[in-house]
Amino acid sequence: MKPLVLSSSLLAIVASIVGLTPPATAINAAFFSKTTPTLFLPSTGGQELGLTEILLPAGKWIVNYSATAVNFGANDFVRCYVRARETGQVLTNHVAFVGAQQGASQASTISGVTLVNLNQPTTMVLTCAHDTTGRTPYIDPGAEIVAY
Repeated sequence: MKPLVLSSSLLAIVASIVGLTPPATAINAAFFSKTTPTLFLPSTGGQELGLTEILLPAGKWIVNYSATAVNFGANDFVRCYVRARETGQVLTNHVAFVGAQQGASQASTISGVTLVNLNQPTTMVLTCAHDTTGRTPYIDPGAEIVAY
């Protein structure tokens, strides 16, 4: 008798037929915004720049963002996060160390994801800043925020 070997896709099909895997859940709504220009961060360290935003209705949402920070000057930390405009609350925050000197990358993608439960419509603003006053890092075109 020859042994039966199932490939992963065939195994997944069999498992779904016999009820071993939960069914996929459809997305009811998605909100998305993406930048098109290069956006230079303010020259003053710690000063925020709102890149793009989405208005979410009340409910539970997964919010995801990404932005690529670029810096050909002195090394600097670039911090990107999602801020709720109405409350000022920072919902998710991530950082990259970018620059032309040793120890940094000239470009780095910063991304994050969080789950929010909103009691009222809220504007989610993708925001970035850098730490050091002086030459300005910038955010490449294509920074994006999505909620689903």
